[in-house]
Amino acid sequence: MRLAILFLAIPLSALAQGRSATELRVADTHPQIDSLVRAKRWKELAALTDGLRSGDPSDSNVLYWSGISHLQLHEPVAAVQALRAAEKVGLNSALSHEGLGLAYYDLNQFGLFEEQMKKAAALDPRDAKPDYYLGLYRWTIRSDVGGALAYFEKAIVLQPDDWKSLYQAGNCEEQLGKLTEAKARYAQAIALLDKNGARFGWPYQGMARLLTDEDAKAALGFATKAVTLEPDEASNHFVLANVYQQLGNLPEATREFEIAVAKNPNDSKTRYALYKLYRQANDPRAAKELEAFGQIKALYDKD
Repeated sequence: MRLAILFLAIPLSALAQGRSATELRVADTHPQIDSLVRAKRWKELAALTDGLRSGDPSDSNVLYWSGISHLQLHEPVAAVQALRAAEKVGLNSALSHEGLGLAYYDLNQFGLFEEQMKKAAALDPRDAKPDYYLGLYRWTIRSDVGGALAYFEKAIVLQPDDWKSLYQAGNCEEQLGKLTEAKARYAQAIALLDKNGARFGWPYQGMARLLTDEDAKAALGFATKAVTLEPDEASNHFVLANVYQQLGNLPEATREFEIAVAKNPNDSKTRYALYKLYRQANDPRAAKELEAFGQIKALYDKD
């Protein structure tokens, strides 16, 4: 899974939940919009707001929710058009700039993305989301781990109970070799997730990675939890497979690597790990898996 997808998937519902008093006026003027937003029925919302726009192109709230609905539907061109139109008729809120920034991100217009996030941060200095988004951008697009960590730390100061920022800060610290600090961040995020029951498996995966060599039995619990929370994420199965392998449970390790391959067939690392287990078990599928690994390596890992 591309981290860019994660980047867009995490925050968008927050735009529908953390509305300002100005944007909440839509509930009074268009209660159907409010109902569709709360139900997250984005396709119906897009159709409704697009129709309302044609009747009154100056209603900034309708334009805003048109933009957000198209953003949720991964239609960034339409989202930009609606949000820019809202801006032209006077909408100037942190949330509108965040939405426009995310639409620009989806279009690979990263300079415009940064510009919009900085506008959002200036309009609402208490909002942690712009720093969170900028941190993800620095990490996933710029590969600037130190710069990303600085943004995540700013987001944590603004919102100490945000498990996503805590996880991402820990992930950066793990990449920088600050393993003790990373473990503490993951533990904070896990405590918050255990308390509120949100389905976000990455901190459990991170803790499992750090514990696999030193305490594989403890790592198993965290890795299993990550899979339970997000079973469609291939990397969760990869980490769980590594834990099983460390514990000497090769059948379960093989099964988890197979699931990871099925969910992300183009990951050469997983293919090679599965090949080695097949070879160790004298499984005739080893040759085919090695061939697949070689093809993927040649295609994607040209460096």
